Amino acid sequence: MKTILLALILLAAWYHFYNIETAPPIGPGIKGGPSPYQTALAPNTFDFKGVTLTEKASFSLTAKVLSAEHYYFDRHSKLSSLDVVLGWQELSDEEVVSQIQFSQSERQYKWVSNSSTISNQEIQTSTANIHLIPATEAISKQLKQLKIGNIIYVNGLLVDVSNPSGWHWKTSLSRTDTGKHSSEILYLTELEIIE
Repeated sequence: MKTILLALILLAAWYHFYNIETAPPIGPGIKGGPSPYQTALAPNTFDFKGVTLTEKASFSLTAKVLSAEHYYFDRHSKLSSLDVVLGWQELSDEEVVSQIQFSQSERQYKWVSNSSTISNQEIQTSTANIHLIPATEAISKQLKQLKIGNIIYVNGLLVDVSNPSGWHWKTSLSRTDTGKHSSEILYLTELEIIE
């Protein structure tokens, strides 16, 4: 009986902290916008939650949430406990996305494509794994409502992160890079769940 109770408690805890719901289908067709709008900025810095953020670029995008993952125990989670994989242009079309499997782990993302109509290069350049740093408590609460499949608008700053101990976390500024340091770090100042 104790084993069953413990299993139920663990299942409830997993669901509460890690489960991200999937939104109902919204039908085929491109629902997201064009490529992200990004403008380079002078490297101004500001303090946030005990670290220094260095502004690299402004960033805004309307896109589909293709995958999402919570993180609680790595050194980044105090700032960013949610990563999202966003897709735009063809990668916001459910008919296309249904042929691709996305997964996330260790702050990176991968995909497996069964599509003959879209290339791996297009998937690479029309998606991004974004580490979200909510600028306010209100945005943190909004993120808790996020579902996989939502069309969302995000606006904010791509930033590098550092702290006095010498730790650095650098944002990508490109959609064509790959590997461990190819994710964007977005200081999120505006979020709208459109659909």
